[in-house]
Amino acid sequence: MKYLSFLLIIGLLLAGCSRAGSSTEKKKELTKKEKQEIILEFVNKDTKKASDYEVEAFQSLGSVSGENYTNDKTLYDELVNKTMPAYKKAVDAAKEIKPRLKELERPTNKIVKASETFYKALQLEKEALEKSDKGIIQKSNAKMKEYQDMIAEYHADMEKITKKYKVDYEPEKTQP
Repeated sequence: MKYLSFLLIIGLLLAGCSRAGSSTEKKKELTKKEKQEIILEFVNKDTKKASDYEVEAFQSLGSVSGENYTNDKTLYDELVNKTMPAYKKAVDAAKEIKPRLKELERPTNKIVKASETFYKALQLEKEALEKSDKGIIQKSNAKMKEYQDMIAEYHADMEKITKKYKVDYEPEKTQP
């Protein structure tokens, strides 16, 4: 008889715990205003660190390429010593972004994938300079184009999300 009452008490405790657990598992639906605040924080804070490193890397690369190009050695030194380390920080910062809304998961994944793609382009450019190989430069340029396409998709996604929640969104022009 003691055994049966012990089992009954344990059964009641477990049943009570499972009901209590199910009520805490229900998440409160966020209001539109709360979602707007999360989106604003995502745009203005969460992605800012990665964006700041990215701008630093683009400025570094721009200082020795295009119309500022002088020679391969100068380009290589800037690329290896400043551009790539800054961009590696951008990749790491992008990977740290934790979207707090389901709608922000896709744009977050795009940021990570795009930053990894651009970093691969930089690695290919470094390899091309080391080997004086124009074919590798073409691969690097193709990766940079891929990056630009991904960033355009990211901005398109963000424009849809911000329009849906009536949040002002103006993408930064930081692309290389």
